[in-house]
Amino acid sequence: MNYINPQLIKSGLVSQRLLFFLTFATLSLLINATPARSEFADCSLIVKPDGASAGYGRCPVDKRCNASDVANDCIPEFGPKLKNGRFGPSIRQWGSSRVGSLNKPVAVAENPNARGQLFVLNSADDSISIFYCPGVKASYEPEHRRDLASCHFMHRPTDIAFGGSPTLGDVPEFKGQKVHNLSKTGTFATTGGSCNDYTASAFMGEYFTQRTCSDFMGPSLWANNLKTFAIQNNNFFPDNLKEKPYGSHIDMVHQEPFSMGITWEGREAGFWSWDVGPDSKYGSIVYTNITRTHGYGGHEHSYAYLYRYENTTMYKKTGRNLVPGHMARFDRYLFVANPAGGVINVLDTDSGTVAGDVKHRDEWREKYAAYSKISGARFTELSVAGLELKSPSGLVISDSKLFVSDSDTGKIHAIRLDTSGNHTYIGSIQTPASQIAGLEVDQKTQRIWFVDAVWHTLNVVEPLCQSRDDCESESPWGQECAPDTDENGKTVWQAHLDSSGNHENWQGCARYYYYVCPGGNSHQNSKLPVCHEQGGTWRDALVSWVDGKSTCRCMSSESSRIVASAWLPLGALSVLALHYPHR
Repeated sequence: MNYINPQLIKSGLVSQRLLFFLTFATLSLLINATPARSEFADCSLIVKPDGASAGYGRCPVDKRCNASDVANDCIPEFGPKLKNGRFGPSIRQWGSSRVGSLNKPVAVAENPNARGQLFVLNSADDSISIFYCPGVKASYEPEHRRDLASCHFMHRPTDIAFGGSPTLGDVPEFKGQKVHNLSKTGTFATTGGSCNDYTASAFMGEYFTQRTCSDFMGPSLWANNLKTFAIQNNNFFPDNLKEKPYGSHIDMVHQEPFSMGITWEGREAGFWSWDVGPDSKYGSIVYTNITRTHGYGGHEHSYAYLYRYENTTMYKKTGRNLVPGHMARFDRYLFVANPAGGVINVLDTDSGTVAGDVKHRDEWREKYAAYSKISGARFTELSVAGLELKSPSGLVISDSKLFVSDSDTGKIHAIRLDTSGNHTYIGSIQTPASQIAGLEVDQKTQRIWFVDAVWHTLNVVEPLCQSRDDCESESPWGQECAPDTDENGKTVWQAHLDSSGNHENWQGCARYYYYVCPGGNSHQNSKLPVCHEQGGTWRDALVSWVDGKSTCRCMSSESSRIVASAWLPLGALSVLALHYPHR
């Protein structure tokens, strides 16, 4: 799979037949393209002896740059420069709306416990798509996971970061919930670009018509355990949220609505994040250290220390989609992509002093261990000669190099970092992305992975090789990246789907039913009165959610059959339309 330049497609001007031709013509050109310099080999397009080609090759790290190329700014992530003085790696696509169910992906991160597992964060449907051993021919099927309670704990997500375990461990709130050994698995945190509008009607009552947000939102913490993520507490509907666990999250802070990015501090469950919510007037950047979690689906959030940095206020940027601003830590410096400002901000984390509470404790969303302000910290803009930015979004650091994606231009820039602050510009590559967002560099093959929020894709940068004989096609991952399986050899995710007959109906936002559907409060995991009275069950209940309001209706067995039968001719017509031009 490869890109078609979106500029070629103008609404209403290109027929489906022409689009069909362009697609295959583009694929043919890409597959049979020769390297720009004969001495370099495009490993992603391996030519077989019979002249055919296959796109599953890659160039090993040690075969990308020789001594002369290194002197010419060759770096493993981009590969050597071409005769025109520019980097010329290939771009390959490994995930899409059809492969991995990507839906406006905004971030990608490699699981540190299983190299070759890539977590892709989907902003449109509050989910994570997990790719196992991507970038090789014989990879596993990706999984599309959405937690039962993601409509709050992962609502319109913007970023993801893997981290460590809290110092005081995991203390489950509810009976029957086992203590999870987080020191063994670690954690990951996600941020949400939301102000908590989905529960506003329930929490705000009559005031909902005046303001559709409660601002009860912020980063969520999850156990880095694919045996439990979106599985634990996901096979029943919690009809009493005070007595029963809600989903698989293990902690959350509610002081940062519209969070734009997050990165790990490098120890414990400490994370840096920034938001543009109401408290951002005191400063957008927040350091949060969660010292104890409440177990799966709990509510106790008092074991969190929050430190908000004064004079770091930033703003969000929206276009076709919200543009996230990711973060990266290097030495004592925190780099923050500021898409609205068109710059990368830098916070010296060793500077500043604690100067009391951010605001009166009665105004805190929850009773945290601390919610303090930091005054006098050094907060500047990154200045690097030759670097041109319009709307920086994704950030990742690899071997003292900072890579930055620009959502406006589709470029990825490389900067060589120096602890003294004397950073230098290496160069850039142009990607075909329409709205490039998050970046990741996997640790084994040192390749850059990026997502495109408009075309719903996961892509990899394939550096050129010094010789085609150096190209490799076998999997670099081994079995480390394979999905977990049960005693029957079935993946734990498939086993969960098989055992949870209500998974498709409840995933994502069970509270839609609990708060709004008639009879939702009395639901006992079997029937909703809204459907039972019409001869159906909860499997027939449908919920729509638009602009902070939801409606429920029942789709009886008879109406389900009618709709299903209608799909056949409609589908056949859509297929036939591809073969005939518009008149």
